[in-house]
Amino acid sequence: MNTWKITNTSNESVKIACKTASMNSKGIILKPGEFCLSESQLTASMDAQERRRFISVDREFDNSKLKLEYVVAYTDKYVKDLILEIESSNKSDFEKAAEKAEKYINKL
Repeated sequence: MNTWKITNTSNESVKIACKTASMNSKGIILKPGEFCLSESQLTASMDAQERRRFISVDREFDNSKLKLEYVVAYTDKYVKDLILEIESSNKSDFEKAAEKAEKYINKL
């Protein structure tokens, strides 16, 4: 299933409705720089806000690793922190210990 990433590109808050299921949609207000995810179906408010260039729509967003919820406001900082957390949980105990040792050595 294809997921869309809708980002507020304007300097003010934007109100849109996003698809959450085949027959359901949910409204959200995105602050400047925030984004949310939606199913791959255009709503009237998304179409209008995109034509006015208040939002950008990434129609090829891969949510398989992050597993973010639909129609929830996120920031890029939150996603970067989530990616770091996922990467660190995938490291072996040896790699984690080596990183801690390197940090300790660099403090001296």
